[in-house]
Amino acid sequence: MKTCRNMTEVREEIDRVDRLIVPLLLERLGYIAQAGHIKQDREAVRDEWRIEDVVSKAKATAEGLGGNDGYIEDIYRHLIEWSIAHEFTVWDGVNETAKQA
Repeated sequence: MKTCRNMTEVREEIDRVDRLIVPLLLERLGYIAQAGHIKQDREAVRDEWRIEDVVSKAKATAEGLGGNDGYIEDIYRHLIEWSIAHEFTVWDGVNETAKQA
């Protein structure tokens, strides 16, 4: 991490990091959509074991980097809930289309 001397530099670095994060989040969302196409059962969309697995891995990564694991856990729990909602939308759309065919 760069040491900034003023708020302009802080903002520039935050913008730089955001430009790195956004493409990764969109890539992740693409995989969520694929899951919505692959899962055979709507009940499989929400997988409590997998939620805890993902959160645990994210927290471990944060801890390994000396970061705030609570911050990462909060972000990931929100990200996962949004992802589940999106996957339900995809799953419902795929399966509604299949019913009509």
